[in-house]
Amino acid sequence: MEQQHLVDALLVTCRKAAEAILRVYQQSDHQVQSKQDNSPVTAADLAAHKIICRDLAKLTPDIPLLSEEDAEISFAERNQWQRFWCIDPLDGTKEFIQRNGEFTINIALIEANQPLLGIIYVPLTGTAYWGSLELGAWKQKTGEPAAQIRSRPLGDELVVAASRRHGQEANANLLKPIQDRFRLVENLGIGSSLKMCLIAEGRADFYPRLFPTSEWDTAAAQAIVEAAGGRLVNARNLQPLTYNARESLENPYFFACGDPQFPLEELRLSA
Repeated sequence: MEQQHLVDALLVTCRKAAEAILRVYQQSDHQVQSKQDNSPVTAADLAAHKIICRDLAKLTPDIPLLSEEDAEISFAERNQWQRFWCIDPLDGTKEFIQRNGEFTINIALIEANQPLLGIIYVPLTGTAYWGSLELGAWKQKTGEPAAQIRSRPLGDELVVAASRRHGQEANANLLKPIQDRFRLVENLGIGSSLKMCLIAEGRADFYPRLFPTSEWDTAAAQAIVEAAGGRLVNARNLQPLTYNARESLENPYFFACGDPQFPLEELRLSA
């Protein structure tokens, strides 16, 4: 199936999943439970998971699915997959519970351990981001035509996308070797994969992630950032993140940057 046709179908699926998420969001009880790793899951996560998996099974019945809410698949089985969908039905569950609107739906098509195509949808605003090397990177707001987006070259002001919950002190220490190059260093705190969307659309320059994430947290964003001209790489070897290449689905620490000439070598973490 052509990539644009996939995007068109994914947008429909994301809108349906967003409606289910917002129904729960508007309720006083989000039915929060704790998973085995103590991370929260809500009725919205599970409702979106069901809708997305059902639609993708109809759209591409020959492509297997890996969702955060159904990740108990052995590596022996996953290792046979040449292509698969990597899904986070509700990225930013803690932001959802806090009702700040900074949560997303993330869907990526992975091929040969690399993101081929990704879409990120913001339920509260109806804004969609998508991208692939074939299509480029795009953003669409509700009621408006899609517009192509590009990451920006590095200037004398550095905007750092930062988690609301993790790593501000670690980020400050990391940036010490290069901070004197900039007239101003600004931190822009935002939840979920929206940080990487800021990189892709040229509103931020750098996002270092020095706390754990899982593959479904980054797969769609990596496709979009790379399509927009940026990079998302392992913080130790500066190579693009890979997917379904190991038994563990936890990512290494990583850097996302808009300018491919960003001085990552000077920030590279020692092994």
